[in-house]
This record gives sequence, structure tokens and C-alpha cells, in this order.
Amino acid sequence: MSNFRNFVFVVLNIFLLTVDLFSQPQQKMTPNNSNIKGSIMGSIVDEFGKPIEFASIYVQNAKDSTTVQYAITNESGRFSISDIPFGNYFIEIQYVGYAKHYSSVFTISKEYPIYKIPKFALSNKSTNLRTVEVKAQREMLQSNLDKTVYNVESSVTADGATAVEVLEEVPSVDVDMDGNVTLRGSENVTILIDGRPTQLTLDQIPAAMIESIEVITNPSARLEPDGMAGILNVVLKKKKESGFNGMVSLGGNLSFFQKRFYFDRYNGNINFNYSYNKINIFVNYGFRKFARHSAGTLSRDSWFGTDSSHLDQTNRSDFSGYNHTLNTGLDWYINKTNTLNFSFGYQRGNNNNKSTLYSQNSNILAGEYFPYSGYDQEGESGGYNNTYNAAINYKKTFEKKGQELTGDLFFTQRDGESTNWYLQQFFIPDTAPNYFQKTRTIDLNRNGNAQIDFVTPVGNGGRIETGYKFSYRSIGQDYSLFSGNDENILMEDTTQTNNFIFSEFINAAYFIYSNTFWKKFKMQVGLRAELANTFSDLESADTVYKNNYFNLFPSVHLKYDINEQHALQLSYSRRVSRPTVWQLNPFIDISDKQNLRKGNPNLRPEFANSLELGYMLNIKKSSLTVTAFYRQRSNLITRYTEVKEQEVDGQMVTYTMTSYENLNSSHNIGVELFYGQRIWKFWKINATGNFYRNIINSDDLIDENLSRDWAWGFRINQTFNLPKNWDFQLNFRYRSPSLTTGSMGWGSGGIGQGKRSANYSLNLGVKKGFLNNSLIVSLNIRDLLYSVVTKTHTYSLENVNGYDAWSEREHDGYRISLNISYKINNYKKRPEKLPMEEEMEGEI
Repeated sequence: MSNFRNFVFVVLNIFLLTVDLFSQPQQKMTPNNSNIKGSIMGSIVDEFGKPIEFASIYVQNAKDSTTVQYAITNESGRFSISDIPFGNYFIEIQYVGYAKHYSSVFTISKEYPIYKIPKFALSNKSTNLRTVEVKAQREMLQSNLDKTVYNVESSVTADGATAVEVLEEVPSVDVDMDGNVTLRGSENVTILIDGRPTQLTLDQIPAAMIESIEVITNPSARLEPDGMAGILNVVLKKKKESGFNGMVSLGGNLSFFQKRFYFDRYNGNINFNYSYNKINIFVNYGFRKFARHSAGTLSRDSWFGTDSSHLDQTNRSDFSGYNHTLNTGLDWYINKTNTLNFSFGYQRGNNNNKSTLYSQNSNILAGEYFPYSGYDQEGESGGYNNTYNAAINYKKTFEKKGQELTGDLFFTQRDGESTNWYLQQFFIPDTAPNYFQKTRTIDLNRNGNAQIDFVTPVGNGGRIETGYKFSYRSIGQDYSLFSGNDENILMEDTTQTNNFIFSEFINAAYFIYSNTFWKKFKMQVGLRAELANTFSDLESADTVYKNNYFNLFPSVHLKYDINEQHALQLSYSRRVSRPTVWQLNPFIDISDKQNLRKGNPNLRPEFANSLELGYMLNIKKSSLTVTAFYRQRSNLITRYTEVKEQEVDGQMVTYTMTSYENLNSSHNIGVELFYGQRIWKFWKINATGNFYRNIINSDDLIDENLSRDWAWGFRINQTFNLPKNWDFQLNFRYRSPSLTTGSMGWGSGGIGQGKRSANYSLNLGVKKGFLNNSLIVSLNIRDLLYSVVTKTHTYSLENVNGYDAWSEREHDGYRISLNISYKINNYKKRPEKLPMEEEMEGEI
């Protein structure tokens, strides 16, 4: 309750702050003597030398810190401020994602009427540049109108975590206990690594290798339109600092589950970078031993005509394994206009899962249960996978400012094999023989693309972006099943052989035009055209499916800067969600005979029209972003579960079958809020919240409780930067009850329509720096409140056939991790005068 009161307090502060801001009269800056004035000039670039546009420059009086003049850097990163009365001043530089920068006091006088700021490169380290002393540190959460950037390096609780655990702290994103990611309540999310598709799962990526995560809800036409809700782009670390530098880290994790502690998670990471002259080389290696413990129960009543039955299941699973991850690359700055980048990655993973399952079926007669089948099941599964990726990128700039050409080649492959074995020992009837089953799956997945992009300025301040991309995706799965009553004599079930191959070819071209009018109104319009050809072949059934389609994907982004503190933006994009191989594969998975699963090869792509209206407020210690969004989806792809009946040994047995369907349409409307406030110099609060309404229109969903949903959630993150290199972070997250798909039964497929319970978590992180902040020790506690149980109600209440089920899932919590990292050459003292400063003197 106290956390809820804190949240209400933050919301009230937002309202009062906004009212106060608009009610204050504008201060008129009148110099003491308008005839005695000087000017200030300078230039701001990022750590790679790229000019920074829209950095805020404040000229403040040294006597009372009042703002005398201000300016914003242009597209070249330059600024020029005139009409400054003679006197003593200092400069304050602000840019989203970095701490404020202050210069030392300087004087503008008759003898020195012009003050020049040397060209300054923002970086993530303390830097002395003649008169400007900078302590630049990225804000953990940067909220822009087009995307939200979560800087993992600035998070205390991210130490020792994976990409999945980091996403739990990202606004608009939810992650369930199986690692399934949703954005604004939708599972249709595209996951990219450095802007490219990936074969890796998010739990295979250590947080120590991640620089930031970008949440892009309305991408431009340059990016692929896949993903209804948007794109999550994981940006990996790749430093470009001169000389040799790096970081080594080690960590271990202690968790608690069902009255027992487990120490079965630990990790190690090495990040090295060497840059000299025109060459930059980086190497990142990570090792992670992982584990996950879970348990659950399922109670289900089913009826098929006049027959009714009841199912009880209790499950326990202990999953473990390890990953080795290597990323390396080389950047070659050939000359001032040509750059070539090479990168290569490899990941090796092994996993093992031991499980138990108790299952009992009963007939329901006159309200009483009469058991007719029951067994105890022991199972074990394991496997390995190898993932390779390679990329080549070329960039050329031209004499015409802002004109550039880029080319990109990328390929990734994932291969692996997994086996699953289990034994069923029947106690009802006790005369039934034991049943053994073994399955084997061989996977081979490939992705490749080639892309070329060209950007050029046109007209008066306009810009054109255009490009072409060819994408190829191939997925192969070869599945075999062996069964029998003796584990030493197992026969292959040829009816369960599943050799499925899926291929997709996409040719795409895009065009974007952008411009700025009246210095306040920015416009970007784009159009992407795609021709897709898909081919799927279920060789075991000699069945081939083909689907070819052409689509246009327009996008519009409009932004109006009311003034330096207030801005409005309106954006629109059309997006697509293509069926996955699991959704298309018609093979029936019988690994859980009570809950069967299969794909639908006749699925069509799902399309969405997404519209957003945003407002942004930025003042010195506060920032506020409010975004209203609307998403209309057609040919909605969703899991759907039906109850069925079959005769087994003279006994009618009911079971559920889960598949995928194209429902008619859906509407999703909501609002998101981001509020950042620096209470004191050492205390920063970020509060985010979302509220949305989801409406599904379908003749298959008779009950409105399965097609109408109100959902909301909020996060409060508090960061304390204390003296002597102490950092403290506290995160609280709450998610209300919401509609779900994939919530009943065991395994990755899940079972369809229903509603899940509310969920909340509290994470705590403490970090301490030693040896001039080169040695970092951090202690994190996740799920501090031990809220690790998810309850789900799934049902299909039809007149003749239907089911009503309740399930609970529990995973391990109180995850305590200790992590130690050491930075090599993290800080280098720079010379008194840089070559860039000398260039600056001749440019301004």
C-alpha cells in the first residue's frame, strides 16, 4: 500500500509541476547595458566525432546563477550566442542521456568580447578540456518521443543478469516466468541485436555485454515492419576509445525455491578493446551457468456432450545449462570518407531439464469424481546448440555535407539437437504397463540479408533516405518419436515423424523524405514496399504450402517544438506479423497427451495500423513524456484451445487441442507516462505507467471476458549516487490482471484463452567503487518480496463442449547475486591541448 501511495504522490507532483510551469510568466532577459555586449561560440560532438544536434547551452551569471541567454546546437553541433552583456559567466551544457556539464567562470569584456568553447566530445568518462570539466554519465532511462533507451551500463541491478532480466525493468515491457516478452500487452514483438535479426534467445545474452536496449514502438520505413507492438533492439558493447582498455567481471547467484537454497548460477565476462590510428579491435567473451526451478498445479473440468471429466496435474521442473558467447570485430577507418567494419560471433549452449509430473483423470457422475486413469511421470531432456553470425558493413561519406552511402551483409546460423525421455508408471489401473517415450529433434536455422542505403540532403534543409534490402530465412526441424513398454525396446512411431522445412524470401525497398519548417516543425514521411515469398514442406506427409504476397508499409512522423522545454509529436506506421514456423507446422505434438498442440499452415500474416500522439516536457531537473497510442490489428494471429474426445482402450477420454487461428480484428488503445525527477543531486526517481484497453472482435470468442480487457501497470525506479563511490538502486514493478495466451499445460506451447493474475516485483541493488572506481563490487537481490506465483484461469464455456481450468506456476525467487568487475585503463588523462581545439580556433 505504501508503494501505491508513493505512486499517487508522484502523479500529483507531475500535475502540480505542469500547472506551475504553464502558469509562470516568462522571464524577460534584459541586459544592464544593451550597447556593451559580447558573444560565445562553440561546437559539441559525441565520442565518435559525430555532431550532436539539439544540445542545450545555458549562459549563467556567475554571481547568482541566473540564466542570461541560451541556445541549441544545430545539425552541425555548433552554437553561437550573441547579445551577452560584459561580465562574469559560466556555461551549462545539457543533452539527453548525459549529466550536466559546467565550465569554469570566464569573463566577457571589451578586451575579450568573444569567448570560444573548444570542440567538445561527450563521453562516458571524466574529462578535462582546458576550462570545461565534464563528468558525463548516461541517465539509466532516456525517454524520447520516438523511442525509449534503457542504458544497461547505468543500472545497478543489471550486474550479473541476462537480457531477459534486464527487460523486466524496461518501461512498456513485460516478461513472464517462461521468458516470453510482451510490449504494451502484445507478444508480437521483433527482437533485434545491433539492428539485425538474431538466432539467440534473450536468456543467452549476458547483461555485461549489453550497452543499451531500445524500445521502438513506431519505427520509420527504414526498419523492417515486423512486430505488431514494435521493436526491441539490444545494442551490444563496442567501445572506441584510444589505446587498450577493457573490463573483466565475475559473479555468482544464490536463489530460494520451496524451502531450499540453490547456488547454481554463475557467470564471467571479458570485454577488451584496442584502438590505434585507423584500426579499432574489440573482443567480448562471456560464460554463464544458468538454472531455473519451477513447479505448478492444474485443475481442469471438461465436458464433451453429456460426458464430463476432471484432470489434476502437479508438475516440478529443474532446468540448467551453460552458454559460451564470443563477439569480436574490427573497425577500419580507411580515410576521412571510407569506413569498413567486420564482426563475428559464436555461441555454444548446452541444457538439461529434469521433471516430474503427477496426473489423474476422473469421470464426473452426479457431482462425484470416479478416477479411471493416473500415473507418475519422470522425465529428462537435454540438448546443445551452436550459433554463428558474421557481418560486413561499409560506409562512405561525400563532400556534400550529410550525404552518405552504406552497405551491409549479414548471416547467422543456428544448429542443434535435443532429446526428451520420460517414463509413465500407472497407479490407476495398477495393472497397466509402464510407458516409455523418447523424442529427438534436429534443428537447422539460417538467416541472411544484404542491404544498401543512401542518404542525401535536398532543397532547403530537406533530406532523402532510400535503400533496398534482400532477406532470406530458412528453418528446418526433423522430429522423431520412439515409444514402448520397455525402455530397452522402443519402436519408432512413423505417424509422429515430423520433417518440416520453412523458407522465406523478402525483397524490400523504402523511401523517406524529411525536412524542418519554420525551425520548429519537423516532418518525416516514408514508404516501404515488400514482396514476400514463403514455402513450407511437411515431408513426412508429402504436403507443400506456398504463400506469396506484396504489401506497402507507410510511415509518418511529425514533431512540433513549442519551445525549448515543450514538444508535440504525431506518428503513424503500418506493421506486419508473419507466422512463425511453430505456428505453421501442422504436426501434432503429443508430448503431453492431456494437452495436445499443433500449428496451422493456412495462417495468413497479421497487419496493424499504429498511431501515437506524444507530449514531451524537459526542464532542468524534471522530464515528462505522455504518449497516447492506438493500434488496430487485422487477421489477428492467436492461440485458441478447444476440448476434444477420443476412445482409448474402450474408455472415452477428453483432452484439449491448442492451435493458431486468424481472428477477425482487435483494437488496442492506451496511454503511457514517463516522469523523471532529480529530487536532490544524489537522488533520482523515474516513474513509468501504462493503461490500455484491448478489444478482440471474433465469432470464436463468445464470452466477452475473453475478448475485452482493461490492464495497467507501473514502475518506480529510485537511484541514489552517494559519496565515496556508493550507488544504490531500488526498483518496484506492478502489472494488473490481464488477458493471456499460452497459460495452461506444460511446455513452450501453452494453452489459449484466459486471464492471468496480477504480478509485482521488488529488486534491490548496491554498488561500491574502489581503486579510483576501477574495481566495482555489486550486490543485487531480485524478487525481494518473493512474488513468484502466477495464477491463471482459462476456459471455453460453450453449450455442448467446453472446459474450465485453473493453474498456478511458481519459480525460484530471492535471487541474490554478488558481482565483481575490474576496468582496465578506464580513465586516461588527456593532454592540455587537443588537436581538435586547434582546429576549432580556425573554424568558428
